[in-house]
Amino acid sequence: MILDDADISSAAAVLAGAECFLTGQVCSSLTRIVVSRNRHDELVDALSSNFSQVVVGDPFDVHSQMGPLATRRQRGRVEGFIAKGVEEGATLAAGGARPKHLDRGWFIEPTLFANVHNSSTIAREEIFGPVLSVIPADDERHAVTIANDSPYGLNASVFTNDIERARAVAGELRSGTVGHNAVRNDFGIAFGGFKQSGIGREGGREGLLAYLETKTVILDEPTARYRAGDPVPGLSQRS
Repeated sequence: MILDDADISSAAAVLAGAECFLTGQVCSSLTRIVVSRNRHDELVDALSSNFSQVVVGDPFDVHSQMGPLATRRQRGRVEGFIAKGVEEGATLAAGGARPKHLDRGWFIEPTLFANVHNSSTIAREEIFGPVLSVIPADDERHAVTIANDSPYGLNASVFTNDIERARAVAGELRSGTVGHNAVRNDFGIAFGGFKQSGIGREGGREGLLAYLETKTVILDEPTARYRAGDPVPGLSQRS
């Protein structure tokens, strides 16, 4: 979520850079970007500018900023989602094709869709490729509704200059992790998702609980003598 006080250029740089990490093949990637309608075009322009500067190439080349997808099959899957986005009416604002200077390998350009409706396929599915969708919202309340209207809930972020607003909005998001102004994960503490993003947690105290068995021991009180009808300690009584 991009709140109205957020710096658009900084947010775009962070989101574009994060999406190129592992060529977007990251379960916690921030692929749906919800922003108010009056800042939608500004954000799209900034993201497009960042994507246009990404050097796609051999991952062993120190100048490359994004490598290929893992397999031919995965590139075909990502291209299928891109085609579906165009078919369903989203605006292809950047990328969407295979880099012309690379004639081998499973490469795809970093891709940006604008004016995406939250009911569209590219907004509902996990693409696992370098594809971002910008979704316009009427206001902050509508943006929270859009953000939560997803079958998934692994990772999210709130971009704002106000840390208290970030905390408040984060509390409303149905996501296992919510970062502030960046993709923020710490696998030393609890990590996991809501909804179809999984059950349970990895890391931290919560991550240990799945490996533990709870034992309950209830001891008699040797000095206690009960008669029929007497209240029993530890049990609630009804009149």
